[in-house]
Amino acid sequence: MTLNCIYSPLLRFVQPYRAGLLATLVISLTTNATEIEFNTDILDVNDQANIDLSQFSRPGYLMPGEYSFTIFLNKQSIPEQTVFYYAPEHQRNESEACLSPTLVQQLGLKPNLLPTLQWWHQDQCLSLESLPGMEVKADLASSALYISLPQAYLEYTAENWDPPARWEEGIPGALLDYNLNMQIGQQTRSGLQTSYNASGNGVMGINLDVWRVRADWQLRFDKQQGQDSTSSLDWNRYYMYRSVKPLGAKLTLGEDYLSSDIFDNFRFTGLSLLTDSNMLPPNLRGYAPEVTGVAKSNATVIVSQQGRIIYQTQVAAGPFRIQDLNDALTGELNVEVKEQDGSTQTFTVNTASVPYLTRPGLLRYKLAAGRPTDWRHQVRGENFASGEFSWGVNNGWSLFGGGMTSENYNSAAFGIGRDLKVLGALSFDVTHARAHLKDLKDIGDKTYRGSSYRLSYSKHFDAYNSQVTFAGYRFSEQGFMSMSEYLEAQATEVRQYNSKEMYTLSYNQQFPETGLSAYVNYYHQTYWDQPDNDRYSISLARYFDVDKWKNLSVNVTGYRNRYRGINDDGMYASLSIPWGDRGLLA
Repeated sequence: MTLNCIYSPLLRFVQPYRAGLLATLVISLTTNATEIEFNTDILDVNDQANIDLSQFSRPGYLMPGEYSFTIFLNKQSIPEQTVFYYAPEHQRNESEACLSPTLVQQLGLKPNLLPTLQWWHQDQCLSLESLPGMEVKADLASSALYISLPQAYLEYTAENWDPPARWEEGIPGALLDYNLNMQIGQQTRSGLQTSYNASGNGVMGINLDVWRVRADWQLRFDKQQGQDSTSSLDWNRYYMYRSVKPLGAKLTLGEDYLSSDIFDNFRFTGLSLLTDSNMLPPNLRGYAPEVTGVAKSNATVIVSQQGRIIYQTQVAAGPFRIQDLNDALTGELNVEVKEQDGSTQTFTVNTASVPYLTRPGLLRYKLAAGRPTDWRHQVRGENFASGEFSWGVNNGWSLFGGGMTSENYNSAAFGIGRDLKVLGALSFDVTHARAHLKDLKDIGDKTYRGSSYRLSYSKHFDAYNSQVTFAGYRFSEQGFMSMSEYLEAQATEVRQYNSKEMYTLSYNQQFPETGLSAYVNYYHQTYWDQPDNDRYSISLARYFDVDKWKNLSVNVTGYRNRYRGINDDGMYASLSIPWGDRGLLA
């Protein structure tokens, strides 16, 4: 084919060195041509004999030089970058895109492939032959560079998640996170009395390069009519952390809480290195704990752990469910429901997660070392070190285990997890511990030994619109002590609340045809030396229409809380009627 339709008056203004660029632009509009021949006689320039346009006869050819492209990797965009085109050493009449080490790093290749890559142009450009099946094409019209790579070469990616190679550390800055609550109450039982209550908690910190320096705070202010006001501001945790991208882990220095799927949670000062679930895609992360209960009036719900407030909110009278807690929480949470009349409900929630399964071939770990402390920053035990792992053996099996050691406390655990496919997931583990207590009241020194056995199960019944979020059973021998129990006994010189059995169950069922939903929550804890603790509730809710009234709802909840020998039973019923576009009358 001969291309001779270029408007010649325009070329009077085109210098000889611009002819190649113009020809390239024309070629980019021809997609099906296999070879193009140029007629240089139409060029109104001198010295036509020295003009060579033969290189542009090949579709896709780009002159060596610098280009600004938006990168598309398998149709997923990467921010615009500068890409150089060079002539390969073995084919000087050709040109090839130079994929620099910086750009290759952003592709998200699997780590085991990186040592096998080959380079050219002074080791600054990736050799495409080192990744069979890789294709690179440029489109000048859209300023885009399309890179096609077999999916097997790439780390996991999703529409809402990028692999670590594309992460940035952010910019230096300061922050103040806060959550404030305020209540004004009036009582008329013995004359009009007004009370003011305000509380808050949050995090203050600065970002310096890869480090995040943080301090957790909480405050409270109370004022009763005719009485002096009381106030407090506590800084209950100082720490700093950073990501370790090559390890997919988070490194924390300072005051921290032991994060473990095997051992009990306790506070310490030291360092920890653990696989960070936030570095996983959202759909591969674990479950967060859920807090449920019933408020008798407009109340404030405070969730704390070892004296530190981690969440608080205000709820209306009736059943409530808090589902937006951080999924990194582990251990036992203390929940306090403060009613308008000043009365309080107190109970505990165990945040044990679903069985600990790991993807095939991957190893997840958690390491920690330091010294136990309390929320007042006081040391309360000897130095310790702990570690745990979970290894995905194959698509169905995972092995997990760990150990903890200090001068007078040692424990080891081992477990196995099984993906039962349509039947859910199941895990079983055994923990053995030895604790040597000193100077106990009326006993003196004593060594305790024992084991604890745990069976866990979870299942989502999507076909039946139902969900078992967690079900589990744990039995501990009388001589078994967790690290947190050991620290408490050593500090108080008395061993009490010696755990024996624990059951947990959470079940949710939807009936779309009738607009009915049911929710059941059950928690049972027994001790070798104390009364049992029980907490269970059942809720039924139904949405319905009555003539012109739409989306009415009725809710009935019954519950029992038995905590340290004291029962709290109740029942709650409510009817909610839509009021305008956004209002609700209950």
